[in-house]
Amino acid sequence: MKLKAIVFIMAVLGLTNVHSNEVYIDQVGDASTVTIIQDGTGNKVGDSATPVFIGGGSNVVSISQIGTGNELIMVVNGAAAEVLVDTTGSNNIQTINCGTLGSASCSGSTIKQVVTGDSNIITQNLGTGANHYSEINVVGSTNTITHTSTNAGASTVNVTATGDTNTIGVTQSGTTAKTVTINSTGNSNNISVNQSN
Repeated sequence: MKLKAIVFIMAVLGLTNVHSNEVYIDQVGDASTVTIIQDGTGNKVGDSATPVFIGGGSNVVSISQIGTGNELIMVVNGAAAEVLVDTTGSNNIQTINCGTLGSASCSGSTIKQVVTGDSNIITQNLGTGANHYSEINVVGSTNTITHTSTNAGASTVNVTATGDTNTIGVTQSGTTAKTVTINSTGNSNNISVNQSN
């Protein structure tokens, strides 16, 4: 019998004088569905010495941050992790690591980050594991996107940037089956891809 955990967290800043939303999670188990919506001021999601660890397999994580402080930082482990982070505006800073805490294992992951505007800096660092699919989509502001993989199997990344101070990145590594698609558009660009064998 498969145990399925469903977690729904909604941190909404109402009309009161509240100045922060923070969520720290440490979730271990297979087939979990985690949904976090932060609409408001301080935002965050991970910290107090870095939770938002999602461990196990076939987990689906959906995080939405709308406006002001933002920040994320998380670690996902196991096979077939599916992560979507959607951030609309303000000071951003994300970071999603796949397979780098508790167990080095992370394979078959799909990680998508969609950021619309403001101070950006998005990072992924996927760890070893086969069949990673990453998508980073930013529309504007101070950008700096990175990916890094250490692939050991198929690794695909699609980056779209569109505008402002850019600097992209990527770097995957061995063994074979790597695909990179970058579609930048305007402003200070400075793209560097380095795939290896």
